[in-house]
Amino acid sequence: MATSKRTKAKAAKAKAAEAAETARANAYEAAMAADADAVQAAKIAKRKAREAKKAATTDSAKAKEAEAAAKTAKFMAEEAAKAKEAVEEMSRLEDKETEWALCEEELFASRFRRFWNKFYACRGITFLQTTSIPSMRYTYPASHDTPDAMATLQIKSVKITSIKECLHWPLQVFGIVAARDILDNKRNIIFDRPRNSCQTITREDPYLALTGPSRAIAVSIDPSYIEISLKVKGTTKAEDKDLSDLVVTYRSGYCLTGVYPSRLSTLKFESGHIGFSVEATICIKLTGGSWPIGFRSVFTAGTSADGDLIKLLDTGHDGLPADANGVIKLSRRVVSVGLENFLKVYLMAISINGKLVVENSEATFKPERAGISLIKLSLGCCSMEVTVAWSCFCYG
Repeated sequence: MATSKRTKAKAAKAKAAEAAETARANAYEAAMAADADAVQAAKIAKRKAREAKKAATTDSAKAKEAEAAAKTAKFMAEEAAKAKEAVEEMSRLEDKETEWALCEEELFASRFRRFWNKFYACRGITFLQTTSIPSMRYTYPASHDTPDAMATLQIKSVKITSIKECLHWPLQVFGIVAARDILDNKRNIIFDRPRNSCQTITREDPYLALTGPSRAIAVSIDPSYIEISLKVKGTTKAEDKDLSDLVVTYRSGYCLTGVYPSRLSTLKFESGHIGFSVEATICIKLTGGSWPIGFRSVFTAGTSADGDLIKLLDTGHDGLPADANGVIKLSRRVVSVGLENFLKVYLMAISINGKLVVENSEATFKPERAGISLIKLSLGCCSMEVTVAWSCFCYG
């Protein structure tokens, strides 16, 4: 009986121990599961915190971008308003200019310096620079040079055909006439007089005393320009008047109109377009005898294709301006000649009183691409040499 009770007690104790073990195992599993859930929950919480922080950062960046975009839009709107105002102001100025401009060339002159600086100042050229290309550049070309004939513009004369009522003959004229061609875009001086050395121009002789160009004026399909800025000298500098301000555009295939009105005068250009031409630089030398007393010297040049003559020298008085070597100082010495034509140089001795041609002589030259041509002449009691240096052209 006692044994049976002891057996039952052991069995109950074993079951209790097993139940306790099971309970501990279940509790451990529950604890582990709880820890895993806590870790997972913590990870989720951290991830969501990172996502929230990132979203907040993105929203801040977007806000900054929006603010920057707003500032840019405001700046662009202000700039557009300024540009519109500038355009309107320029339009008003152009309308004002158009009121007084009597021709397109006079209107262009008022804007020319700004226009020229925009396109050429960046190349290191200043507006007042004169051409750095001399005449006779390729009279003796080097082996690496490749000069060739090209079209040129021949300025024969510039005449003041009329003046307004506020001016009176004779005029004391000073200022500049210059060509800017495609070879270097610098001033090639045709007429240049300072205020203290005016030319007196009369109704009977209304022509400018041209002294250039210093080299031939090249022409191409690209535009080149003739710049005219002439003034009439007053009693004081403040009383000087603008006789003519013009900028004439020329290019291949474009004919100059020749007559250009401005506020106080009208100018007339005698010019010619010479295709496939070369530059001729003329030198005249007294080699024997002496110039006749009482006679003025008038030397001119022309081509077989054109009856108009270019005045190389007109002393207007007795004598001949020759240096110690007999070389005569010509007013102009560069002309252009088509290769298919002839160059003619005329020497005349004209009496001062009677204005009659007493002696004359003529030299005719066939143009060359390079080199020197020489012809000896007699003019009354004088022996003279006419020399022509020929040259073609190169860009740059």
